[in-house]
Amino acid sequence: MKKKLMTGIIATLLFASPIVMPTVTEAASVQELEDQKAELENKSSELNSKIQSQEETLNNLESEKVNLESEVEKLQTDIDAVVLDLKAQEQKLADSKAKIEKLKAEIEKLKELIARREEKLEHQARSVQTDGSASNMVDLVLSADSLSDLIGRVGVVNQLVSANKEIVTQQENDKKEVEKNEEAAQEEKVAVETLKAEIEVNKSNLVAQKAELDDKIVQVATKYDMTESEKNEFVKAQAVVATKTSVLSSELQEERQRIIAEEEKAQAAAKQAEAEAKAKAEEAEAAETKQTTSSSNSSSQSNNSAQASTPSSSNSSGFIHPSGGYQTSSYGYRIHPITGVNKLHGGIDFGGGGPIVAAQSGTVVFSGYDSSWGYYVKIDHGNGLQTLYAHMVAGSLLVTSGQQVSQGQQIGTMGTTGSSTGVHLHFEVYVNGSRVDPANYL
Repeated sequence: MKKKLMTGIIATLLFASPIVMPTVTEAASVQELEDQKAELENKSSELNSKIQSQEETLNNLESEKVNLESEVEKLQTDIDAVVLDLKAQEQKLADSKAKIEKLKAEIEKLKELIARREEKLEHQARSVQTDGSASNMVDLVLSADSLSDLIGRVGVVNQLVSANKEIVTQQENDKKEVEKNEEAAQEEKVAVETLKAEIEVNKSNLVAQKAELDDKIVQVATKYDMTESEKNEFVKAQAVVATKTSVLSSELQEERQRIIAEEEKAQAAAKQAEAEAKAKAEEAEAAETKQTTSSSNSSSQSNNSAQASTPSSSNSSGFIHPSGGYQTSSYGYRIHPITGVNKLHGGIDFGGGGPIVAAQSGTVVFSGYDSSWGYYVKIDHGNGLQTLYAHMVAGSLLVTSGQQVSQGQQIGTMGTTGSSTGVHLHFEVYVNGSRVDPANYL
């Protein structure tokens, strides 16, 4: 019975197996297909997301290209205006120099004429002193043979006196003319010097604006991760936009390139000189630190104490506020408003807009454009002390590298160029090349 039962079970399993096994296999295949389908759908979704993201990037690029082209056109127009101003100023400078030369020639002629007259008058004076006394004049009149002869002799004397009087009068007039021409020449010289300074400032602004233009183009090209060849093509395309926008003649275009090349060379030399000065200051500081370290601990502590008190004691140096604006951000670590990174804010920010002035007299070591600081000026005040003024309005630079500035002299206008979120002045103080808190100097 048990044997029959076992046989029946086995038979049932054998007959059932062809039906059950394919069903299990088929279920497994369906599951795999479902998984593959889900995976493909995920990949498709990811691909669509990437395509959409790429399309958005391309659309943004097109939008930024349009905005950039608008900025390129505006900057190119500004650059053209500066070049035309420079041309007019240089022509005015040439006219002024010609006027000075003409005045000099007239002065020399008048001086020569005056000298000849003075020599003649001195000769006549000597003759009168030796030959012509008052009694001789009386004898000349008394020795006349007749009335007509007397009248004739008196007329000759009157003519001589009148002639000399006219010479003396003319002499005085010519001397006054010389003085007048000399004053005019001096005024013209002052005008020439002022004009030269304006030309240098305009050249500096021209180079700074060209640097801003190039920087904007490269920033857009870099932002969209272009290849080197694509970036070069993009830069060329923007250069074509700038060229088409420009209203300058080919002669003025060449003049602009010459000015830019000269100013870039001068600015590079100024930066190199500043870097060398900074390196020397750092060497001197390192040597001083080494010397201080080798002394006794008590002496070292007193020296450190004296060094720590230097900034506050420097208030007596007479720094003035570089702007009339209100303080919006102090020196120290903060969350950067653009990058969101916690980093050192190396200066003090002043808001409100308006003119920017030199906090103290000194020599301008740089006046130009930087992608972070925008339009900025750096001034050396001597003794390792420097100040920096950043984010000025494009084209508002009023000083140039190498120029001497006085305390309170306007050097630019508050703007929002470079890495900036609004109109303000970013003000920094450097001691021996290292940034320090400007609050200790204001």
